[in-house]
Amino acid sequence: MSVSAPIDLPRFPCLRRLGDLTDPRWVGALFVALMASQALSYWLLGTGPAGRGVSGFIIILINLLALACAWAAFRRTEATAALFWLLFAASLLILLIPALLSLVTLIFHCVLVSESTWRVLWCLYGAPILMILFLPDVHRRARVKTEIFLDLFQVALVVGFSYSTFFYLPLRQMLPSDALLRNLNISNLLSVFLLFAIFVRLRFTHSLATRCLLHRLAIFVLVCATVTLIGNWIDLHHYLSAAAWFDLGWDLPLVAAALVALTWKPALESQSASQPAHFLSFLGTNLLLVAVLSCIDLLMDLWKAADGALLADAAVTAALLAFTWRLALTQYHQQREILQREAAQYELFSANEMISGLLEESRAQARAITQISELGSLLQACASRDEAFRIIPERLRQLFPGTSGAVSLLSVTKNRAESQAEWGPCAPSDQIFAPADCWALRRGCSHIHPGGESALRCPHLNADGASVCLPLIANGEALGVLAIQENEIIARDLSSPDLSPAWRPLATAAAEHIALALSNLSLRESLRVQAVRDPLTGLYNRRYMQEFLERELQRSRRQRRPLSVLMLDLDYFKRYNDRFGHAAGDDFLRSLGDILLHSIRSDDVACRYGGEEFVIVLPECPIVQATGRAEEICRRIKQASTPRPGEVHDPVTVSIGVAAYDDNAANTVPMLFKLADEALYQAKHDGRDRVVVAQALSAAAEA
Repeated sequence: MSVSAPIDLPRFPCLRRLGDLTDPRWVGALFVALMASQALSYWLLGTGPAGRGVSGFIIILINLLALACAWAAFRRTEATAALFWLLFAASLLILLIPALLSLVTLIFHCVLVSESTWRVLWCLYGAPILMILFLPDVHRRARVKTEIFLDLFQVALVVGFSYSTFFYLPLRQMLPSDALLRNLNISNLLSVFLLFAIFVRLRFTHSLATRCLLHRLAIFVLVCATVTLIGNWIDLHHYLSAAAWFDLGWDLPLVAAALVALTWKPALESQSASQPAHFLSFLGTNLLLVAVLSCIDLLMDLWKAADGALLADAAVTAALLAFTWRLALTQYHQQREILQREAAQYELFSANEMISGLLEESRAQARAITQISELGSLLQACASRDEAFRIIPERLRQLFPGTSGAVSLLSVTKNRAESQAEWGPCAPSDQIFAPADCWALRRGCSHIHPGGESALRCPHLNADGASVCLPLIANGEALGVLAIQENEIIARDLSSPDLSPAWRPLATAAAEHIALALSNLSLRESLRVQAVRDPLTGLYNRRYMQEFLERELQRSRRQRRPLSVLMLDLDYFKRYNDRFGHAAGDDFLRSLGDILLHSIRSDDVACRYGGEEFVIVLPECPIVQATGRAEEICRRIKQASTPRPGEVHDPVTVSIGVAAYDDNAANTVPMLFKLADEALYQAKHDGRDRVVVAQALSAAAEA
């Protein structure tokens, strides 16, 4: 048994194009072909029953094609625009009814409706159009619900009563000729009324999308009014042949409706284009509903006289029920909208509170980051550790308010930690503690404790508040520990010991900056000492002495203050090295450095000039006092080198040359050194172990 293969439309583009109603040119060609066929039928078959039957069938096809175009427009949209095209399709469907009745009359040779009744059916196309005019604007989507259908139901009642009052009821008491004449006149008035109603609706419409729809509706109604006026004139004068050929004219409203629906595209109108509702709009809507009820009441008398009170009472009851239901729904939706707005306002308030909290938290973090950056910058600019230890408490007090803490450094031997900087009322009481007393130094990482008595609490901490200890590690070496603790005890769960969400990263950053700064300061101090100190004696070297002497000489010249220079040289120190060895000589030089440091003031500078030669600069010291100081140094050195019991050697002595600043001769560094060196040479020449004062005038004469 063979099975037929399904038809694949993509393989048949002609069949696929036949069902395509989105191309205006293709649909227009279909309408032209159908109207041409209609004209050809009249030309070939005449205006008799056969020709009129073919023409009526083609009119039905044109009407169905226009309905398909309107339905396609309905499928492309939603909300109020969808209701517009639905009522527009209903209007085309009403136009289909008289065409079907005419075709049945021609085929079966039976008169179903009279010509006056046929006119009544044709004029019913205006009922959906009147209902369209009562639709809200396209952008007002909140009302596209039951309220619109209830309003349309009441409008439909009024339209139905009006049509029945002006068309149906009078026909029952008139002759056919009089009824036809009346209906022709009323249909013309109806067309004018519909155009006027559309014009009024356009005047009060501000939405671009709604105006576009109303313009298309106006085109359709204008074509219908024109065709109706011409057709009524032909029927009024009984031009039978022209009436038959005018079936082509009755196609024009259908063609216009199809093209209006086919060329329409949904407008993307923003919500900002919608106009806010005013009190007058609500008042107008309710007054319109009251007017609807009043019209129903005015038409009731005619209906009661014609068909009795039962039908009229039923219509009034239905209108009142619809009106009541509509008001109830309006109140319900307004109440729900109020509740939704209150809920949205509460959510907005909550979101605003949350955003404000996050913003404040971000600002606090930004301030903390700025303070951390300033702390690092200040520490890098410090010239010494003491200066850094004065800055650290002040900055950490601002960075961690409500806390106490200390910075403790390990000793060189790493066997104890000593507090160097403290802040807060609960600063650690133990200034010196063992590294084993701090869990952070034990583990090599941060240690957080929630507070209270616990075995994990560091013993070096003073208070019982929550704390965090961070090791100060730089270049892989532990330098000390940074301890921070809260001043107040706050109950916390041991399973979640975090103090503050921002504490740990800030404390870690602060510890890194402090450790790096202290390491750099230590390295800087070590390099500075190596650059200006003699490694053997601990005294300043020759380079530092020259810079210091130049600076002090300029100040003495500017302020006219005295300045003295002592140049020392050990007597026969080479014999001491040869006899006891260079190790003993180095020990004696180290002890000599201690003697010189203890023999001068804090403002004086003692340096190793080279080998066993030394220079002492005495600012603001006259030459008499400098001479006395030199004699005291000679005596101390000689006493320090006096042999102890059991030792046999001559004591080490020193020769000293003294020179002083003078405005006339010794007013430069080279001149001072020259005078001091000549005095030292004179001391050597006179037998050593003595102090000789340079004669400035003789030196000037020789120069």
